[in-house]
Amino acid sequence: MVFLGIGGIGMSALARHYLRLGSAVFGYDKSRTSITSALELEGAQICYTEELSEYPGWRPEETTVIYTPAVPKKLAWFNFFEAYSPIKRSQALGLIANARKCIAIAGTHGKTSASSMLVHLMDQAGLDPTAFIGGIMTQTGTNYRLGNSDFIIVEADEFDRSLLYLKPWASAVTTIDEDHLDIYSDKKDLLDTFDAFVEQTNGPTFTGSTLDRTTQVGSPENHCWASDIQPQQGAYSFIIHLEGHALQTRLHMPGRHNVYNALLAASLAHHAGVSPEQIARSLPLFKGIKRRFEFHLQGAQVLIEDYAHHPTEIKSLMDSIDELYPNEKVCLLFQPHLYSRTRDFMDGFVQQLSRAEYCLLLPIYAAREEPIAGVNSQVLASSIIGAKVVHEFDLIAKVKHTQASVILVVGAGDVGDFVSPLKEALS
Repeated sequence: MVFLGIGGIGMSALARHYLRLGSAVFGYDKSRTSITSALELEGAQICYTEELSEYPGWRPEETTVIYTPAVPKKLAWFNFFEAYSPIKRSQALGLIANARKCIAIAGTHGKTSASSMLVHLMDQAGLDPTAFIGGIMTQTGTNYRLGNSDFIIVEADEFDRSLLYLKPWASAVTTIDEDHLDIYSDKKDLLDTFDAFVEQTNGPTFTGSTLDRTTQVGSPENHCWASDIQPQQGAYSFIIHLEGHALQTRLHMPGRHNVYNALLAASLAHHAGVSPEQIARSLPLFKGIKRRFEFHLQGAQVLIEDYAHHPTEIKSLMDSIDELYPNEKVCLLFQPHLYSRTRDFMDGFVQQLSRAEYCLLLPIYAAREEPIAGVNSQVLASSIIGAKVVHEFDLIAKVKHTQASVILVVGAGDVGDFVSPLKEALS
């Protein structure tokens, strides 16, 4: 097996799957990260250059090559592997998932949280699912789980219409918000794609949207909803109502939106055979996901890392901060992700980033994109009162200078690399 872009969160889960099955794995990525280092320890051979001589020499007829669209097509490895008929990550995931009882969770926000909760609920109930998750589950320290049952849990990614490679046994749609406008012409185009995903689902789709053929959750008119939601020191206590049962439970993840994600996970788990009582017992044991409102310091200063990279996600994050720390000054260190997303949602970013007393912006994380003229972090900063653009060499000093009591490290790029040095400097 060969993986081009092996360090990506989705690609690394696939690589782990084949490593666990005993396959030899070779991969390329542009730099060594904590994920690629872990994969090397697990048995993968990884190259960080375009030195084609590092390839082990496996023959095309014996080798499957999988790539991620995040890797540029001009990469030398693409030309090298053209004879191997490479396939996209989403195609490979579809081939695996569709052969089993697939439970897929889609949506522009919240799918990693809901998927991770579902893995936990089904694991606690002894259903032993296989899982491919778009984040690192704190409970297990990994984004992949190999189970022995026929259940397989996957995130259904809307980028590049990847979710349409899946034909789930059951599914959920968390939220639908405008995003990936480099792929979709408008919101209707995006909605049509989600509609097609729902049509491909062989069983129920649980959602809060108005998509056809769905079972809505989250209100008393529906089969699963929550009442008496109470914040309690970064957690939420609530009563979950599921198929006529009303059960007290807790969720140790800040943000009311995560209660909604828990309802989706509960609905899917119940459909798979988990009792309401077991769900209520298991939810308080869920330990969260890395980089999803992840606490690194809790004391005189609070340091939180979050993956938010869309205005709607930043709004949810800031709503949670306002609820937990209403009287504290907040420093938000944000790394914009993609030139196109920054351009398309400039006004939304300005509105939500302006909610912090101090806003520090890193240069845009380009990922798969080339720069767009007139789109950069300085332009974004110029519309936010007091915002500054920072760089690696002055980042820690600028954060400390704010003297904020709550520091947020936010974004989907490599901004997480600065968490450890920040933690050390603030401790």
